[in-house]
Amino acid sequence: MSSGFNNRPNLSNRLSDNVTSQVAGIFSTRPNARYASGARVLLKVNNKLCGFAFGVSWRISTTAVDITTIDDYLPYEIAPQRVIVEGTISALHIPGQSAGTELWQADALNFLFHKYITIEVRDSATDQLLFYTNKAMIMSRQEDLKVDSLANVQLVWRAIGFQDERKPEYVEGIQGNTQENKNPPSRLQQIASKIRNFKF
Repeated sequence: MSSGFNNRPNLSNRLSDNVTSQVAGIFSTRPNARYASGARVLLKVNNKLCGFAFGVSWRISTTAVDITTIDDYLPYEIAPQRVIVEGTISALHIPGQSAGTELWQADALNFLFHKYITIEVRDSATDQLLFYTNKAMIMSRQEDLKVDSLANVQLVWRAIGFQDERKPEYVEGIQGNTQENKNPPSRLQQIASKIRNFKF
């Protein structure tokens, strides 16, 4: 038979193709995707799996300010100001199970004493941590109820600090670094160390 598409395969080929397609439908033979997918994401709030949420997003802003000098139209330095961590959680409104009943958002009585919540986003296939914070607070809640669709809720939150695939740590060589300094101490540092360790 000449090479090309076989539009009329024989019986054995049709049977093998049918079995292969059925098995592939049950057991996926494809490797895990290299990219993150929302379908594989697990969302936990206060270490509890959030089953009624269908979306989560976050934004990390590292704000900075220009330091200017006289008679110079270019900034002398760009000084960092602060790290702002904020995001949203989109969820379905299930009666009896909401941000209020789960103690995510404060009410009128415990507003001044409400604790921070934890938010964890993880890939269920690889168990890779995508985002985590243990000091988050719900800033606003918007509920949308329509006749022709399911009721949904959007929560806007803000957090202090975060962790993603890389654990936060100091850059090597700056003050306060927990890593051991590989540079040998200077003469002045050696004298200061001897004075501190001197015993009468």
